[in-house]
Amino acid sequence: MLPIKSVLELSKYKISESAWWVTLKPVGATNVLVPFGDEWMLEHHPKVLYERGVAKDVWNSRSCLPKLGHMDFQAMIILLTSKFEVEQFEIHDIARSEDTGEFFYVNKKEEWMPESYLFDSATAARKERSRILRMIKKWADK
Repeated sequence: MLPIKSVLELSKYKISESAWWVTLKPVGATNVLVPFGDEWMLEHHPKVLYERGVAKDVWNSRSCLPKLGHMDFQAMIILLTSKFEVEQFEIHDIARSEDTGEFFYVNKKEEWMPESYLFDSATAARKERSRILRMIKKWADK
């Protein structure tokens, strides 16, 4: 057996290979542009942006917006205006954490994922998607 030249040779996936991942994608309007000077509203009063501001079209439900504090509201809105998708993750670069030793992979959109969060097949990623949705349902049913 030949000696390895780089620790990256030990990674599970190689550059140009594909893995699968579960990702949260927005439904509807994807780019809500907050007017200059109103950026603070996104952090402190996001409800106003959805009720009568630039994000009004994103909320396409007949239900009233949740009446929560700004941080709780933001967390709920991200889930309520998104869907979980299974996507192919083509490896464009590999790095290894100096702290944990785990390999991290980057795709062409420069999104980084640790090796343990990627899947070998679309079927395995769909199972994880279902598991996540069950967790959310269980939380919602409490």
